[in-house]
Amino acid sequence: MEGARPDDPTARSVFAPLAAGIGLGKAFFFLFGFKRHAEVDQKMLQAELLHIADDIEVLRKAGYTVVVDQQATRDDFVATIAGKGEGAEGLVPAGFYWSAHGLEDGGIECCDADVIRPDDVDPTTVSAGLRLAIFGACYVGSRSRSWRKALGGHPLVVGWGRPVTIDRAVDFLEPDPESEADLDDLIRRYLLTDAPLPTERTPGVSPLEAAAVGGRLGDVPDRIQRVVGKLAAKWRMQDRCIEVFVPLEGGRSHIAKVFVVDGTEPFCEGEPMLAVEADVGELSAVVDPAMLLGGLGGVGYARVMLVKSTTEEPRIVAQGFLPLARVRDQDLAALVYQVCLVADTLESRIFGGNMR
Repeated sequence: MEGARPDDPTARSVFAPLAAGIGLGKAFFFLFGFKRHAEVDQKMLQAELLHIADDIEVLRKAGYTVVVDQQATRDDFVATIAGKGEGAEGLVPAGFYWSAHGLEDGGIECCDADVIRPDDVDPTTVSAGLRLAIFGACYVGSRSRSWRKALGGHPLVVGWGRPVTIDRAVDFLEPDPESEADLDDLIRRYLLTDAPLPTERTPGVSPLEAAAVGGRLGDVPDRIQRVVGKLAAKWRMQDRCIEVFVPLEGGRSHIAKVFVVDGTEPFCEGEPMLAVEADVGELSAVVDPAMLLGGLGGVGYARVMLVKSTTEEPRIVAQGFLPLARVRDQDLAALVYQVCLVADTLESRIFGGNMR
């Protein structure tokens, strides 16, 4: 029917404060844009709803009004950030968690399949009290600069840099003493105190190109044929590298690029280096530094780097280098496997997926 609202208003619940506190006169919103008539989307919604009760209670005990909308639309989003959210009219929208599918350009889907992009938002309509904008949506974290600008330039914008599994999304909602970037950490740090919000990092935080950008094939095809058997791997030739599909423990796998590049560090300048590089994904505010630095194994060939990306955030890669003239087949096999293992460990910790 023309003019009818696309969502069910009974799918929205409003929870009053349980005590006076820092949240008095403020609201926090859990908004779910999963498509109403998609079975998989609704299963994802139900999985997340099971893990927000503790956060709702914490916020209410701090004086916040909490709104949970299982069928969020464009109008709901616009009203929320303007301080006019249904059920919380007149309250300061201190923060929101919007969970739905995300698009590579930073767009977020709504329950009626509508899409909201940063350019669709008028920054002048955004409440000055908005502190925390959390997007449980794939790709959106890699467009966090655009979203922060769209939301008036002041809130902290948090989101995933690339696609994540539903298990990893649920992990984000669960308290984890080993992480400092889960939902409970963000609420504790920025909504239960008046702590200043982090300033936006300078664009182009990583000046480094991925090593594969300057790579060349050299004699890599001949060398890789001698080691793929050791790795039980498959490979294919690209213009500037060899891609190796490496099986790992637990049924996981990862893809590494193998190529030759000239050394640039002291005492090896210009020396041909056999290089291996594997992609992890875009950095975002969801990524805890401990994920990048902690417990990646012992002494070996692989390291973790941030490199330039096609998005607004740098990309996380694992890479390693050995002098071309002195690399044995065993060394190459170890280098490829270790780089893939480090990249896959990080990918699993951060995104929960498995690159194929």
